[in-house]
Order: sequence, then structure tokens, then C-alpha cells
Amino acid sequence: MLGDRIVADIGYLGKDYSNLAVLMTAHEIEDTELFLEIINWLDSRVIKQSSETMKRERDKLKKKR
Repeated sequence: MLGDRIVADIGYLGKDYSNLAVLMTAHEIEDTELFLEIINWLDSRVIKQSSETMKRERDKLKKKR
């Protein structure tokens, strides 16, 4: 339900939280703080992985030139 924010030159920027209230209501999430902490932890791991991937690809392109 939460979409991804991606920019071509930068990569993955994180989740789009515009539907967060709908998601929490639909799944009857009561512990908001824990839920947000988990989502932020997962999101930070994906952002780091995306950043590393973009850096590797950029380095490959520099080597080819």
C-alpha cells in the first residue's frame, strides 16, 4: 500500500507515506510508534542498499570511459 519514491539519478528515496493512515486503519494497527519504527528501519536498509547499488553502477560507468 505504501508506494516507493524513486529518482533516476539518485535511486530509492524511501516510502511514500501519504497512505499511511489508510494502511493503519485497514490493518487495525494500534501500536503506532512500533509500527513506524519498524517501517523506518526497513526503509533505511533499502535506501542504503539502493545507494550502494547506484554507486557500484556509477563506478562501472566511470571505468568504461
